[in-house]
Amino acid sequence: MKILSPFAHAILDYGLAVAFLLAPSVLDMTGTAAALSHTVGIAYIAVSLFTRYPLGLFKVIAFPTHGVLESLMAVGWVAAPWLFGFSADTGARNFFVMAGIGLLLVAAITDYRSTATREAWTGPNRRMSATERRHLSLAMLDERRRNPDRRRGPLASA
Repeated sequence: MKILSPFAHAILDYGLAVAFLLAPSVLDMTGTAAALSHTVGIAYIAVSLFTRYPLGLFKVIAFPTHGVLESLMAVGWVAAPWLFGFSADTGARNFFVMAGIGLLLVAAITDYRSTATREAWTGPNRRMSATERRHLSLAMLDERRRNPDRRRGPLASA
């Protein structure tokens, strides 16, 4: 049952990242739990910014790959209190476990192969990646170098 659109998923991603950044203050986390929460928040914002979905800025990571990364992160969050030694801190432990379980549920209901996402990256209005823009720019410069008369435009020779 894939009911969550890429746009809705993106909103939830940024919201969860902000929650990780604010959790240490709100839940009185200290030490390792607070540092890990801040690190996760920053990393999650970075992953979201680099994902090819409606609110991604750099659009490098394919949305299905983003889903795999999220699933791995979610499992890590559930295990983090015991792996990093803060399982005695009830607030921090419960936050990480609930965030991990919540993210697994979001991953389970997200349509990672959405038609809208596919069209945005294969259709006529798709945005070029930085690499594509660089290649196009280099091709245009090469064409101008090879044909100096054409660079002035069609009316220059008239």
